[in-house]
Amino acid sequence: MPVQAKQLNFSNISSDFEKFFNQNQYNLLSMLNHFFDISDFIPLSFYQKYYSNF
Repeated sequence: MPVQAKQLNFSNISSDFEKFFNQNQYNLLSMLNHFFDISDFIPLSFYQKYYSNF
């Protein structure tokens, strides 16, 4: 018996993510906070320029 594979497209992934985000918004944000350090994505030059006025 052949296996029926479902092809994924960006629209399906986007709508599934939107449903997940709306249902589990707090959990998703806490997971992102736990696994990603936003300061790794902000260059040092930005911090230097931002805090130079202080």
